[in-house]
Amino acid sequence: MTLPTERDQLFISYSHFDRRWVERLQTMIRPLVRSHGLRLWDDSQIPPGAKWREEIETALAAAKVALLLVSSDFLASEFVTNSELPQLLTAAEEEGLRILWVPLRPSLVRRTPIDAYQALLDPGRPLAGMNPVEQEEALVEIALAIEKALAPRQNSPSAAAKTRGDSDGGPRQAAISKSGSSVLPGADRQGVAAALSGAVQPEIAKPEAAEPPPATESLRLQRFPTSTCLLRQEGGRWSMERRPLQVEGYREDLGEGVALTMVKIPAGSFRMGSPEDEPEREDDEGPQHDVTLGAFLMAQTPITQAQWRAVAGWQKVERDLEPDPSKFKGANRPVEQVSWFDALEYCRRLSKRTGQRYRLPSEAQWEYACRAGSTTPFHFGATLTPDLANYDGNYVYGNGPKGTYREQTIDVASFPANGWGLHDMHGSVREWCEDHWHDSYNFAPGDDQPWLIPAVADDERRLLRGGSANSYPWYCRSTYRNHYQPDYASYGVGFRVVCFPQGPSLNP
Repeated sequence: MTLPTERDQLFISYSHFDRRWVERLQTMIRPLVRSHGLRLWDDSQIPPGAKWREEIETALAAAKVALLLVSSDFLASEFVTNSELPQLLTAAEEEGLRILWVPLRPSLVRRTPIDAYQALLDPGRPLAGMNPVEQEEALVEIALAIEKALAPRQNSPSAAAKTRGDSDGGPRQAAISKSGSSVLPGADRQGVAAALSGAVQPEIAKPEAAEPPPATESLRLQRFPTSTCLLRQEGGRWSMERRPLQVEGYREDLGEGVALTMVKIPAGSFRMGSPEDEPEREDDEGPQHDVTLGAFLMAQTPITQAQWRAVAGWQKVERDLEPDPSKFKGANRPVEQVSWFDALEYCRRLSKRTGQRYRLPSEAQWEYACRAGSTTPFHFGATLTPDLANYDGNYVYGNGPKGTYREQTIDVASFPANGWGLHDMHGSVREWCEDHWHDSYNFAPGDDQPWLIPAVADDERRLLRGGSANSYPWYCRSTYRNHYQPDYASYGVGFRVVCFPQGPSLNP
């Protein structure tokens, strides 16, 4: 069976939750793109007013090789299931399209038609479960497989045409599609977000959904004021040095006067974990290791009850959300008594509605953002005081002072922010992270990706960071780690979100 002459593209299909892997893959295949004259095609090239679905279908029809980055979010996407995969599988059977798939994160791929095709990597060891060196080696292996699959076949009409010089001589294209790009059936899309730049879109809306289409423009960051504080010891007494602070970020309108403030966290590297001589250190906080992270945006505070209630009223993605789960009531108090599954649903609804890519922070992102460049147990300094955080003030850390024990949550941002503009990173509520629990940092990844356990049960324990309103101060340190089953919900547990907008909005 031969390929039609018009099939000359590399088509990459993925979930918007896995955007970072696409960026890494693009970097790896850049020499391949140059040497083969490939021209990268992405969603940003769809002109305003063009029909998004038709443009994607045209790119699918021109695909010579389909590279599928498979994860649970990829397989859960209605757009993948109902549009992309059927067209690709039919082309594979009838026209000789090559399907290459990569196990990105754990998923039930064996219950899908994709499993009929040989994976590029061992399905039992997805990319996300490898260490950084193994990941780079795997990306090289993927790039070489792409090069081999794109090589002209000697007995195909397209190969013969290129030999005779009968082709149009134009560059071959690599098409990139975000599984889960959303469009209401029959609707036009303007400025659809790019795979290389622009906002990432959520999953396709069901016909009965009457929600507005998501935003499509890249985020425009603005500056707004807050304040930070450092603890200093003078003559045996602790004093607070307050400083004004300008932070960069944006406010996501959630409707009815409620907004979610997101703060830019700069790219950089840091030493993750606690040194062995840190007071009250626990064994699972080591060994210390270097981590390098890209820029991202993080919620300035834990998600509040007003922010939770707004999103709980939006269309369900996978599970219902209780609109008022918290024990300690207050619109500006942190939402609590929410499970990891609940927090994940919140992120998915945000992504689907806004067109941006929201998720829970990885553990590395959380600690990096909490520290804000500090190396002390707290971003304020060597100790903590109840004037700077909400915890059990009957107890002290080191030679710090005692103070108020409030025994409940209070409004977010009641205390100064850290050096990057984030409030309530110590105390208030413990916060869910994306990662599975590991009892040490042995073999921990050196990047900002969640550290996940491949092919694990849904009830595997998940990470929490930060202390709570009833925590001892040593449980509020930047490096303290905790874990629960993902269905666990308590009045001491909440979360905040991170966002990865595409385009130049995070660039310096």
